[in-house]
Amino acid sequence: MTTSESEGRKIGLALASGGARGAAITGVLKVLDREGIRASVVTGSSIGSLVGAAYAAGLPVEEVEQEWLAIDRSKLVRGFLPTLSRAGLSSGSELRKLLADLLGAGRIEDLPMPYAAVACDIDTGDVVILREGPLAEAVRASCAVPGLFHPVRWKSRLLVDGGLVEPLPVRACRELGAEFVIAVDIAPRPEPTTESGRSAWIRLGEQLQQGLHQREWVPNSLTEFLEHVFRERPDSARPLPGLYSILNQSVAILIQEVLEQKLLLYPPDILIRPPVSMSFMGYRHAEEGIACGERAAEAMLPELKRRLADRM
Repeated sequence: MTTSESEGRKIGLALASGGARGAAITGVLKVLDREGIRASVVTGSSIGSLVGAAYAAGLPVEEVEQEWLAIDRSKLVRGFLPTLSRAGLSSGSELRKLLADLLGAGRIEDLPMPYAAVACDIDTGDVVILREGPLAEAVRASCAVPGLFHPVRWKSRLLVDGGLVEPLPVRACRELGAEFVIAVDIAPRPEPTTESGRSAWIRLGEQLQQGLHQREWVPNSLTEFLEHVFRERPDSARPLPGLYSILNQSVAILIQEVLEQKLLLYPPDILIRPPVSMSFMGYRHAEEGIACGERAAEAMLPELKRRLADRM
């Protein structure tokens, strides 16, 4: 028998934002599934909303894992295809198609369990909990990274990535009825920056030169290209970090500040924090992220089982 609502409690999953690092969430779900620990309430922010939607829709964890492992250059180019409009690099239309292929045309209220995607109202900064409406569109709104994707129109609101205001939606999970919340945090953390902008610009020239001589050279996305070009490397003189590194570090700091405050206000019963080394756009390293999530979940299993037993 599985450990679930049938044994006297509603287990909830609160799944964090974090881009490609979301592969680690699937690793956590693999371990929970193997141990017979099933949730009956799911909430997610950004990439967490996508993995959570697949879980809530009843997709087998193995199938979700295969979707991660099947990500290749063509899928990335399709999903992040720039349209270069004034509202963002991409309109998100191709992402909508990818989500529809994975999640279908169903509605949130028709799912077999309570589910919510968390987004942010770009006009007010309000947390918006999407508990009804088209599932794929709700996930698209929750994943609409500002600047990268257009805001998503939802009734009278313009919605963007939920990670801005609710990186780990524990509160929403409890509001949906969860009595025991397992939270999976994959949010980026600040890391030391060490490289000068000059060497980054040199690599930019080298990349462009390579592109001119190799027709097959195509970056997976604009963001991944910039990340590769401006990735910081150690230097004995500790020069100033490059522009991309500064921006990336700033976002990580802001997210961590929001996250820690939210956890003080709305602590989960179990917090699993895979030490993911993948970057926000490292989708082609999904296997590494999944394995990291598995290790983190396995390390927390004794404590998780003990706390579940205490609640019986």
